Order: sequence, then C-alpha cells, then structure tokens
Amino acid sequence: MSQRILIVDDHPILAAGVKNLVESVGNFKVVHMATTGEEGLEFLSGNRVDICILDYELPGMSGLEVVRKIREKELETRIIMLSMYDDPSVIREVISLGVDAYILKKDTHNNLKEALHKVIGGKKFLSDEVSQLLMENPEKEKPESVLTSRETEIVKLIADDKTNKEIAQELFISERTVETHRKNIMRKTQTGTVVSLLKFAREQGIV
Repeated sequence: MSQRILIVDDHPILAAGVKNLVESVGNFKVVHMATTGEEGLEFLSGNRVDICILDYELPGMSGLEVVRKIREKELETRIIMLSMYDDPSVIREVISLGVDAYILKKDTHNNLKEALHKVIGGKKFLSDEVSQLLMENPEKEKPESVLTSRETEIVKLIADDKTNKEIAQELFISERTVETHRKNIMRKTQTGTVVSLLKFAREQGIV
C-alpha cells in the first residue's frame, strides 16, 4: 500500500518540485496539495494521511500552528517540516512540538528522500547541517525568553515605528518573513501587542 502524502506549501513551483521528488521515490503518493494551513488541516480531518510535508512559513496560520493542531488532535500523521530558518531556537521549538523531521529548504532535494524513509519507519530525521547547528549552539536555560539577533534587530525597528514593508526593505527580506518574525517575537516574549512588546524590550534593555 502506498504511503499517502499531504503537501502544505503556498509556493506552486516548490510544491510541484516536492511532489515530483516524493513520487520518484516509490511507494509514496501525494494525495493532496494545500496552499494554507487551514486547508491542510481541513483535508487531514477527513482523510488518512501518513506524512504531512509542511512549509514553516505560510499565509495566515503558520506551519508551527499547524503542527500544534495536528498534535492536539492526536493524529498519527508524521510531519516533515520544510523551512528556510536555520535558527537553532526555531528548530528546537519545532522539534519539541513533535515534528518528525526538519529540513532546510535549500537542502530539500538532498534530504527529503532519506527523511521519508526514516520517518515512515518511525524514526526522526535531521540533516547533517541541522544537527551541526544544534551542536554548535547549545540550548540555553530559558530559550523562550531569548531573542535571536535578527529578532532583536526587528524589535528595534518596530520601536522606531517602522512598518513591515519598511523593515523588509531595510533588512532585504520579504514582508511575509518580517510578519513571521513578529509572530515568533510575540510568542517568545509572551506579548500580544506592540505596546506590551516595547515595554518588554525596554525592561530587557533592547531599546
């Protein structure tokens, strides 16, 4: 019986490439391709899926939130996370939520086939580069209260009253990436508004 695969990614070209790669392995069949986390969860609620290949950065509900929902529902679906983020704190958080494999997008072609076989066999998979990142950056005592250098940079720009568009232009990243960083910052600092975030930043001496 073929293993049923769900791909959740809003980049059509990348998603098509992942689909072709998956189906070239043999015994794996992509049964659905969703472009949002909400669509992916809706499909999961009514269909058997053996592995969900999930983009970290999605419009609306983030990949991280999708992982939480899947685990809350106690679905047996295994999860392979595709991400551009090589931030050890992000990787650790994703793994702590129950992801079975974490692959950097730039290495998808080299690692996805191996990840599929490992994960379907009930094992975890991290690429050599991801494992090295975690080894070189040991976990701190309270990682949830620590912002990365990029997140700190964004907090300072928020304090300067910069919009997402202005921050994106200044840092040479996309607006959506800025939005993802902002969500991560709010979660780590346990703040729900810009006012409370700036209060936290002042207390921590960031601004």
